[in-house]
Amino acid sequence: MRTIRTVVAAALTAVAILGIDAAPAAAGTQIAGVQDRYSTRTMPQFHYVINVRVPQNSRLTLYYSSRFDRARRFVTVRAGSGQGTLDECAKNRGVLPVGRYTVRFRPNYRAGNPAVRGDVWRVSDHVCRNRKTVRNDLFIHSSGAPGAPFRHYRTLGCIKVDQADRARLASAWRSAWGNTRGRLVVTRR
Repeated sequence: MRTIRTVVAAALTAVAILGIDAAPAAAGTQIAGVQDRYSTRTMPQFHYVINVRVPQNSRLTLYYSSRFDRARRFVTVRAGSGQGTLDECAKNRGVLPVGRYTVRFRPNYRAGNPAVRGDVWRVSDHVCRNRKTVRNDLFIHSSGAPGAPFRHYRTLGCIKVDQADRARLASAWRSAWGNTRGRLVVTRR
């Protein structure tokens, strides 16, 4: 008798091999695959789609070109931003503002807020839609250093992922072509 975990693992393997795009079912579940086998190489790019009904149940996808072949791959994980409000101009409470950002990977980051430790991506500052409020000190991170307890997806405006998902994203980032910096595109659905 096959367990649910075995069935999910088999499905994820099939998705990774076939390159089928789908949203992850829950925290710690990630979907990975090949988007295009013969694409031109581009720097890594995150796409964060904010779920307007439940911002802490949103999706973060990393698209990246492999250093080893011309395939363009992706990894999709659950993510959250803010404290539950959709007001992107509410500093330290609202979701990340819609727009385009640059990101830089910071392995084993230790400065600043203790919640932002370990492998993180520094997200560029952004002026929100009221053209007055500057959202700064933004990261893609998890709950502190690896091994720290993970309890929720609420943040002070950053993008937060599960510890295991952060490790998967960091591994994919390290294997990406042109990984010294990347992009982040934030949209709503």
